[in-house]
Amino acid sequence: MRIKPMQTAEFRLIRYSLAGVWIITGVMSLGIYPQQDSLALLARIGILGTPALAALYLGSTADIALGLLTLFAPSKTLWTVQALLIFIYSLVISIWLPEFWLHPFGPILKNIPILVLLWLLYKNEGIQQ
Repeated sequence: MRIKPMQTAEFRLIRYSLAGVWIITGVMSLGIYPQQDSLALLARIGILGTPALAALYLGSTADIALGLLTLFAPSKTLWTVQALLIFIYSLVISIWLPEFWLHPFGPILKNIPILVLLWLLYKNEGIQQ
């Protein structure tokens, strides 16, 4: 059986899906998810007070920006930045909040297929426009 290569529309669907994850995550962190719960998680990794608020708002804004860039300015550099950020988030969570690896909804485990999608976008840069 011969596997057909992915088409432009399929890459666009991957991009839109990833953009949605980044944008929705950023919006949720800006106020839909209870701020005190986000700050409690940041406190567990040693970020408290004003630095915690700054981290929350900067992280949320960065997530939204990455989502918008995914929609409007896709590039190999963007896929690399997203992958590095996911690795950093995953490393921090693995060290300070390791129970998230055991969470039944798999919030960290889901990073693996997201990284695979980023790799596909990176590898096939010329096809996806």
